[in-house]
Amino acid sequence: MKYFAIDFETASREPASACSLGIVSGGVEAGSKQEWYELIRPPQMKFDDNCIRVNQIRPEDVQNKPEFPDFWKEIYQLLEGQIVFAHNAPFDMGVLAATLDYYDLPDIHFYWGDTVTLSRLLWKDMPNHKLNTVAGVLGFQFQHHQALSDARACSFIVKKALEKTATFHVKDMMKAVGLTFHPFEIKRTHKPMSLF
Repeated sequence: MKYFAIDFETASREPASACSLGIVSGGVEAGSKQEWYELIRPPQMKFDDNCIRVNQIRPEDVQNKPEFPDFWKEIYQLLEGQIVFAHNAPFDMGVLAATLDYYDLPDIHFYWGDTVTLSRLLWKDMPNHKLNTVAGVLGFQFQHHQALSDARACSFIVKKALEKTATFHVKDMMKAVGLTFHPFEIKRTHKPMSLF
């Protein structure tokens, strides 16, 4: 069963400040894995020192990169109608929703699950359930806070959760631990200017 894992990095604490996005497809045959990664110029170009410290993305890295709308068609074609996971998914879904609202981009429809919640239920004895801890304990080494690397780690956690629950389909896996998927939603605040 195919699913996707995504990870955003942001320039600041503002949700609509994505500066990179990684997308990885999981649950597909070996050798056919699909990955997508881009640096993104955030709309305001306001970078928080703490965010730079964490993700190592600086203004000069994205100064000449396209903004999110230039990538939207590709992202939409990957995720529309799919099942999408993220680690601490409310953050990533909030970034996507705020960005679509900011640019007044069309709606997208998919269901999402959170691997933080999933890992807390399946591996209760871990010291914590941060992405680097969970993936590391499960045997996956990666560069934390690099969006594509984080998406790969999230996809790996889903794979291990499928094995742990002895399920083939992510819907059965979620059901086995008592979780449900959430529909992706956008709270629209942007009001297009009236011509009259």
